[in-house]
Amino acid sequence: MSMLSKRHLTAELQSGGTVSIPAWILDTGKPGPALLLVAAQHGNEVHGSEAMRRFVDLAAGQMTCGKVFAVPFANPPALHTRRPHIHLQPERPYADDGGHNMNRWWPGRQDGNDTARLPQAIYQTFGDEATHALDLHCWNRHNAAAVLIRDVPDIRELARQLGHRFVRVSKPSGPIESTGGYTLSGCFCESGRLGVTYEFAGQYTIIEDEVRRGLRVIVNMARSIGLLPGRPTEGDNPVLFSDECESIHVASPCSGVFVDAGIRMYDEVEQGALVGHVLSDTDLETREVRAPVTGYVRGLGASRPHCDVSITGHHPYVLEGETVATLDRRKA
Repeated sequence: MSMLSKRHLTAELQSGGTVSIPAWILDTGKPGPALLLVAAQHGNEVHGSEAMRRFVDLAAGQMTCGKVFAVPFANPPALHTRRPHIHLQPERPYADDGGHNMNRWWPGRQDGNDTARLPQAIYQTFGDEATHALDLHCWNRHNAAAVLIRDVPDIRELARQLGHRFVRVSKPSGPIESTGGYTLSGCFCESGRLGVTYEFAGQYTIIEDEVRRGLRVIVNMARSIGLLPGRPTEGDNPVLFSDECESIHVASPCSGVFVDAGIRMYDEVEQGALVGHVLSDTDLETREVRAPVTGYVRGLGASRPHCDVSITGHHPYVLEGETVATLDRRKA
């Protein structure tokens, strides 16, 4: 059993005033790993907050060693405005951050702008003691959730044990040019510890199936590093690493409105299976869209950049040749 407590971290803002960042702490009082969980660095990405709540409830009764530091609302100012960053205007893309993308500032700067001071408050409290980090984000609803890792020693086996279909692999890199900081997971990997990012599917919303998938990832990570007893729960099989796969983009045959055929994200579809149809806005013909290969559905819908931060991004109208689905399969 572990002792559950709450703590409020304080960030002193450059602009004056303070921000209070709430956190849960689970402490067994026994030596062991220490896991830092962070969610809602961007105020419109809240799946992780609910998944974290469920994990804390579960872990409180099962942990036998180590600690968990759980920060469900890492960026309260952005959360309060329901937007990705502090000061971001309506329908502006993430890239228009003006230096306020929190996930570019780790481990933070006490003398930085208002956003840079938020990760600093979290890291100075938990960062040195934490042995592992799991950073919970959300990308747009047209892309399946994915585990994101840097290709550093020991991390692939950990990622495999998380039981999630898609794992995106990137090469280790240095500090981010615009800020001199790192992502949270990058910060941990840079220091020789293991940091993993998980991207839920869908912003501005909470979807039950997505929460359950994310909760499985958190629980499996806790089991993999020895925080929780038992073996990781078997999840998706196979687990697909991006550098071992190829992505096939399924194009719209014409302009018009795309309607999917009810296939599900993450599932395997056979070559020739119906993906959906497009109702043409020129000749009013209905044209089927079928899978050109057998693969696993990683993207579905009329996705385009910034589709979750712009109202027009939700629109199912597509142009001829625009991607309406993405299938991943292992390289031959």
